Amino acid sequence: MTEYVQIKDAKIPIVIRSYKTSRHLKMYFKADILYISKPKYVSKKKAIEFVEDNKLELYGKYKKIREQNAGAKYWNTGDVFWIKGEKYIVDAKKTQEQRIKVQLDNENKKIYIEYPEEISDETKKENVDKVLLKLLRNNTEVLLEKRVPYWSKVTKIDYKMFKVNDATSKFGSCIPSKKILHFSSRLIMLPEDVIDGVIVHELCHIIYPNHSKDFYNLVNTYKPNYNEINKWLKKNGKIILF
Repeated sequence: MTEYVQIKDAKIPIVIRSYKTSRHLKMYFKADILYISKPKYVSKKKAIEFVEDNKLELYGKYKKIREQNAGAKYWNTGDVFWIKGEKYIVDAKKTQEQRIKVQLDNENKKIYIEYPEEISDETKKENVDKVLLKLLRNNTEVLLEKRVPYWSKVTKIDYKMFKVNDATSKFGSCIPSKKILHFSSRLIMLPEDVIDGVIVHELCHIIYPNHSKDFYNLVNTYKPNYNEINKWLKKNGKIILF
């Protein structure tokens, strides 16, 4: 059962978690859900009092998050998901079972989601997000295992390793001094040509750890349409994320 705290006109879902290693009460938002981490010895009542003591600050943060996430997907029927630049339409339905199921249908470009009747939108979103992130991470890793070595060979730029994270602020990054590439698990959501553009971009940072003219000349040597790819990312990058 999801718990809530009422602050002014906002009914904010909260999740309270206890940790042996925690020394202090901490609060943070993930999407529009307020998470409270506390030491084992701190009671739930004290955690709620902590929220009350900081409710005005929390209210402001919550409102800002709601505005930023106005287009957030709660995985209702008709919502759109992306795999390699192709639209997958959500088909969601309530069931009597007490767990969430997510099934990807590549042939018909659909995502089937089943969830308990009494579950809240926030809880449904949180759990479906977890399943989809795992799916994305696995598929991105499989893709990168082929495309990164390929582009390394084409560009003759050696790298030490690549890692996959769940970043939403950028699709890729690089630590030039260590020759380590980082890619977002969401990379698999982009069209394949755009994915290649991101990979080449990060590889070229091993040679030029900046965004100088020489850097972009190198990128364009291997991806002559990189300007179009960059424009696509600026226009669509945030739209396809969740």
